[in-house]
Amino acid sequence: MPDSDSEHGTSPVVDPSSAASKLVPRGRGNYQLLGEIARGGMGVILKGHDTDLGRDIAVKVLDPELAKRPTVVQRFVEEAQIGGQLQHPGIVPVYELGLMADDRPYFTMKLVKGRTLAAILQQRTSPSDNRGRLLAIFESVCQTMAYAHSKGVLHRDLKPANIMVGAFGEVQVVDWGLAKVLQRGGIADEKRAKQTLHTIIETVRSGPGSSGSDSIVGSVMGTPAYMAPEQAAGEIEKLDERADVFSLGAILCEILTGRPPYGDELPDAVIVQAAHAMLDPARARIEASDADPALKRLCLGCLMPARATRPANADEVAKAIHGYITSVESRAQKAEVDAAESRIKAAEERRARRLTLALASAVAAAVILGGGGFYYVTRERAKRVEQTRSAVETAHGEAIEFTRAGKPAEALASARRALSLAESGAADAGMLERTRSFVAQAEWDVNAAAREKALNEQDETLRSRLVELRLGQIGAVGNARLEQEIDAAFSQAFQDYGVDLEGADLVPAMKRIRERAIAEEVALALDDWGRVRRHVHGRKSEKVENLLILAMDLDPDEGRMRLRQAIHESDLSVLLELASTENLPKLAPGSIWALSAALWDEFLEQRPVVIRMYEQAQHLYPGDYVLRSAGGTYFQESARSEDSLAWRTVALALRPNDLGARMRWSDGLFFVGRLAEAEQACRACIDLAPTNAEAWYNLGSTQFLLGDHARALSSLERSLALENEPARRADLDVVRFFLGMATRDEIERLLASESQPNIYALYLYALLTHRDPAQRDPDLVLRTIAERDAVIGTWPWRHLLVAIAKIRLEDWPGALESMDSIRRFPSLMVLPPLAYDFIRSLIYSHLGRDVEAHGWYERGMFQWETRTVSNPAAWERSDAMLWKRAAEAALTR
Repeated sequence: MPDSDSEHGTSPVVDPSSAASKLVPRGRGNYQLLGEIARGGMGVILKGHDTDLGRDIAVKVLDPELAKRPTVVQRFVEEAQIGGQLQHPGIVPVYELGLMADDRPYFTMKLVKGRTLAAILQQRTSPSDNRGRLLAIFESVCQTMAYAHSKGVLHRDLKPANIMVGAFGEVQVVDWGLAKVLQRGGIADEKRAKQTLHTIIETVRSGPGSSGSDSIVGSVMGTPAYMAPEQAAGEIEKLDERADVFSLGAILCEILTGRPPYGDELPDAVIVQAAHAMLDPARARIEASDADPALKRLCLGCLMPARATRPANADEVAKAIHGYITSVESRAQKAEVDAAESRIKAAEERRARRLTLALASAVAAAVILGGGGFYYVTRERAKRVEQTRSAVETAHGEAIEFTRAGKPAEALASARRALSLAESGAADAGMLERTRSFVAQAEWDVNAAAREKALNEQDETLRSRLVELRLGQIGAVGNARLEQEIDAAFSQAFQDYGVDLEGADLVPAMKRIRERAIAEEVALALDDWGRVRRHVHGRKSEKVENLLILAMDLDPDEGRMRLRQAIHESDLSVLLELASTENLPKLAPGSIWALSAALWDEFLEQRPVVIRMYEQAQHLYPGDYVLRSAGGTYFQESARSEDSLAWRTVALALRPNDLGARMRWSDGLFFVGRLAEAEQACRACIDLAPTNAEAWYNLGSTQFLLGDHARALSSLERSLALENEPARRADLDVVRFFLGMATRDEIERLLASESQPNIYALYLYALLTHRDPAQRDPDLVLRTIAERDAVIGTWPWRHLLVAIAKIRLEDWPGALESMDSIRRFPSLMVLPPLAYDFIRSLIYSHLGRDVEAHGWYERGMFQWETRTVSNPAAWERSDAMLWKRAAEAALTR
C-alpha cells in the first residue's frame, strides 16, 4: 500500500544519523531503522519499517546506562506489557518486545501520525475556539481511560502532550511509561522507582518555560501542572483512579480556560502549588469562563483536592461529558425544528394579513358611516384602559417597594392585587401578560425567601451543634468512649444538615457548604473533628487526612492553613510561635480555640501557655462565646475555680437560653462551693431539658454534698433511668449506703472489684464520713490507698482521704501532714472547698496550736458566710456543716 501518511505530513525523522538507529534488533532482520524521532530521559524512539508486513513502526529503546539497572529494565518491560495487554482503539498497540544487538531492551509499537492535543490547544486564539471538537477529543480520552481503569491500570501522566489526534479524528493516549497496575505494584514498586530513577522525560512541550509540563519520574511521578495533590505530595500509597480523574479535570480546565490548573499565576513552584492544592486561581478562571455551567461543574468536581470528593474513576467522567455532548446535540436539533415551525407560522401569518386587507376594503364604507358612534365607544374604552393601567401600576409599585424592603409576602399580595385589577378591568393582553409574570416572579421570591429562611435555620442549627461538640471535646480527651461518641455526633450533625462528608460523592456537599456563609465555620469544625479522629482512628488515618483537605478546600486562608498543618504535624515550634503574645491578636477566635486545644491535649507542659492565651484573649474577643466557655473549662482544670465561674458567667450572659452554657455555669457554682445556688441552677437546666440525664446527675451530686440524701437518691435514679451510665452508679451506691439501703459489706465488695480511681475514691469517702461511726472503716481506707499506690499516684483527693482517715484514728500529726500535701482542690468533688479550713482548724486545736486553729476557723467562717448567704438553711445537713461544728467544739473544749 502507498504511504499516505497524514494531513500533518510524514512522521519526522529528527536525526537519521543517530547511533541507536545503526543497531539491529537481535534476530529481526526484517526491521529497518530509519532514524530518531524523539529522545527522552529513559531512552530513544526510532522510526522503523517492517519489511515483512510493509508498515512503518515506532521502536522504543532503553537508554544504555539505565539498561544496566534491573529495576528500570523491569519498569520498561512493564510499560511494554501494559501496552500489549490493553486492547483499545485509544491506546497505541505494542507489537513486540525484544533485545537490541547490545542487549538493550526495546519494544515496537504502532507509529502514531498526527498532532498532540497540546499542539492543537496552542493554535487557538481564544479558549472558546473549536470547543466542540476539543470536547469530542476529551470524551474519547475519558473513554480510553475508563477502559484502562476497568483493567486496574493508572496512567499517572495524563496531559495534552500525551494525547495524539490523528488525521481522521482517531484519538490515542500515549506514553504509559509511568503507568501503575493496581493489582500488583503498590508501595514496593514505587520505592524501587525512588531508589533507581530520578530523570526527566522530554515531551512535546518540554524544555525551558514549560511551566510544569515536564514529566517527573522518581519520588514524585507525573506532570506537576496536571497532577493530583496526593501525587504531587509523594503519597504513593494513596494513588488510585482518582489521581487520573484529577488530571482529566486539569485537561478540561485547559480546554475551557486556555491554561492548566497550576502555572505562573502564583509565585510558588508548580510542584509546590500541586502538592498544596493551590487551586483558587484555577477555580476563578473556570467560573469566569463562558463555558456551559454543566462543564464548569464537571471540571471543578474533578479538581477537588480531597480524593473522596472527585468522581470515582474515568468512566464517571466519560458518562458526564457524553451526557453533556448529547444534550447539546439534542438542543441543536430542537432549535432546527423550532426554526422550521417558525418559518411555517410566518407564512401562515402573511396569508392571514392578505385576507384581512381584503376584508378591510369591503367594510370601509360601513366604518365611515358608523364613525361617530365608534369614536365615542373607543374613547370610553380608552379611558377605562387608562384607569386600569394606573391602578395596576400603583399596585406594581407597591410590590416593588415591598421587594426592596425584603418583604416578599407583602410584595406577592400587591402583585396579586394588581392581577385582580387587570383581570376585572379593561386590561389588554400585554398588560395581563406582564401582570401575570409579575405575580409569578413574586411567588418565586416568596418561595426563595422561604428556602433561604429554611437554609438559615439549618445553618444556625448546625452552627449551634458544632459549638457544643467543640466544647464537649475538652472533657472527652483520653476517654475513648466519649471520643467515639463525639466522632459519631460530628458525622450525624452534618448528615442532619443534609450533607454526607463521608459519602462517595462529596461534590454536592461541598458545593452546598461553599455557597453558604457558614463555610469558614464548617472548616473550623472540621479541624475540631480531625482533632477527635486523630485519637479515634490514628493521626495518619485517611479519615483524618480527608478532613484536613476538606477544611483547607473550604477555607484557604494562608494563616489558618499554616495552623492546620502545624496541628496535623504536631509542630510545637510553629504552634508556640502562633500562640505568642505578639501573634495571638492576628488570630481569629476560632483559630485561637483550635491552637489552644492542640497545645492543651498534646503538650501537657504547655498548659500554662494556654491559660496565658485565654487571659489575653478575653481582651481581644470579650464577647466570643466559645472562648468564654472553653476558658471556663481550662481555668477549672487548672484549679482556678473562681476564674472559671467568672468566664462561665460571661458565657451564660452571651447565651442566656443555651442549655450548655447554663449547665457549665451550674458546674462553676458547684466547684467554687456555692452549692445552694448550684442546686437552683441545676433545676433551671432541668426546666429547659427535663430528659437531660446529665442535668439530673448534677442535681443529685449537689444535693448529696448538701446532705439531702433522700432527694439525691431520687435525682440520681432519674439520671440513670434516662441514661444508663455505669460511672454514675457509684454515686447512687454511696447515697444508698448513707440512707441505710446498702451495707458496709456491699460497699467493700464494690470497692474490691473497682478499678477506676475516681469511683473507688467515692467508696473510700463513704467509709470515712458515714453518719454512723460504726459504719466507718479508716483502717481499710488507709490499706486500700497503700495497696493501690501505683494507680492512685499523687491524685489530690488521695491526701484528703488520708487526712480524714487519720482524723478518725486521732493521728493529728499525720492528718496535718496529709492536709499540707494538698496543693489544690481535687477535681473530684466529695467535699465542698470551704470545709477544708474547718478541718485544719480542728487538727490544729487537737495539736494544741490554738492561734492557728482560730485563724483557720475565722478564714473558714469568711468563706462560709460568702458561700451560704443565698440560703443558709440548705447547708444544715451538709458535711461542711459537720466539720464546722466539729471545729467549733474543739475550739471551745
